[in-house]
Amino acid sequence: MAIQAIQTGQRNTLTEEQVCDLPMDELLAQVDVTLDTTEINEPGFFGYSTVHASGRATVYIPSQAGDLERDIATRFLVTKFLGLPTHLFPDVLQATVYDANGEEQA
Repeated sequence: MAIQAIQTGQRNTLTEEQVCDLPMDELLAQVDVTLDTTEINEPGFFGYSTVHASGRATVYIPSQAGDLERDIATRFLVTKFLGLPTHLFPDVLQATVYDANGEEQA
């Protein structure tokens, strides 16, 4: 299963390297993202994010994910939220992006 992101707009305030290197609390504060969990714990599912009309985003990570999985998935979803390239992440991580109307974006 691919990671899904619902996105209404993009912000690009950091580089991909910064997203990967900043302490998690600092990263989330800089990009106005909060973390939550989902009970979707299927193999290969890493999480999803939603972007609210205010521009604030929430990243949902499977409740049974380990610390490393949680860290990588969160940083990947933040990278997608910012519209940055994802070449620093494993190829197994993929995202499907939907607009506010629920239509898949190319």
